[in-house]
Amino acid sequence: MGQSERPITGVLEEMTLEMVRALRAEVVVLPIGSTEPHGPHLPYGTDTFQADAVARRAVTQANRDGGRVLMYPALPISNNVNFKAFPFAARVSVRTLMNVVLDIVEALEQDGIKKIVLLNGHGGNTDTLKAVIREHIGRHPPDAGAFVCMVTSASFVPAEIGKLIEHGSDHAGEYETSCVMHLRPELVRQEKLDLFPQRQPELPTLRSGDVFFVRPWHGYVPASAGGETRKSSAEKGKALIDGAAQGLAKFLVELSNTPWHAKFPYAAGEGTTA
Repeated sequence: MGQSERPITGVLEEMTLEMVRALRAEVVVLPIGSTEPHGPHLPYGTDTFQADAVARRAVTQANRDGGRVLMYPALPISNNVNFKAFPFAARVSVRTLMNVVLDIVEALEQDGIKKIVLLNGHGGNTDTLKAVIREHIGRHPPDAGAFVCMVTSASFVPAEIGKLIEHGSDHAGEYETSCVMHLRPELVRQEKLDLFPQRQPELPTLRSGDVFFVRPWHGYVPASAGGETRKSSAEKGKALIDGAAQGLAKFLVELSNTPWHAKFPYAAGEGTTA
C-alpha cells in the first residue's frame, strides 16, 4: 500500500508532510499526561499512557467517521508539586506549564487552527489548564482567537462502563490499574496488588471537601497509591479506554464538522432558540 492509499489516522508524529496537508485539520487534540509514582504496582507513565491511548483511539475513529482531527504528541511532564516527597516525580512549575501550553495553542492558531481540545490525564493539571484557557481568552479581543476547551481521559466513559469499577480511588486504584493492565501489561507488578491506605485530614471541615487545599500526597497516600486494586483486570481497562475514546471521537466529529465563526460555540445569529 502506497502512502497515498494509507489511511490518515491523524496522529501527527506518525504522519508525513504530505499526509498532514491532505488532512486539512479542523481540530487539534493535545494530550497532557504526567510522570509520577503510582505505587509499587504501576509505572510512572500511567497518566501519560492513558491520555495518549484515549487520544489516539478517539482521533483515529473521528477521522474514520468524517472528522478532520490532528493529535499532537502527549506532554509527559506537568504539575506535581504535591508529590515532592517521592523520588523523581517529574514536574515543571504551574507557570511553566501554562506558558508551554499557551505557546502550543498560539502556534496552532498560527497554523490556522480554530478548535483545540486539551485532553488532561492528570488531576494535578486541572486548575492550571483552566487558567490557561482563561489566559488565552484574555489575550484576544472579543470574538477572536481559537476555541479552546478541556476534557479528561475519563470524561466520556459511559456510566454503565464506569460501574465496572467496584472500588473508587483518586490515584493508582482499580481504574488506573485496569487501564494499564490493558495498555501496558508487561509494566504491571500484579503480585504487588493490594488495598493501599488513603488517609483523611484530622480536621472534619477539611474532610468535607468544602475547603480547597493542595494535598501532600505522602500524607494522603503514603504508598503513592490508594484504594483496593485486587479487582483490577485488563478486560475492565479495555472497556474503560475504548468507552472513553468512542465518546471523545463523537465529540471530535461534531466539533470538526461545525463551522467556526466569531461567536463559536454559540449560534452566529442574534436572539435565542428554544
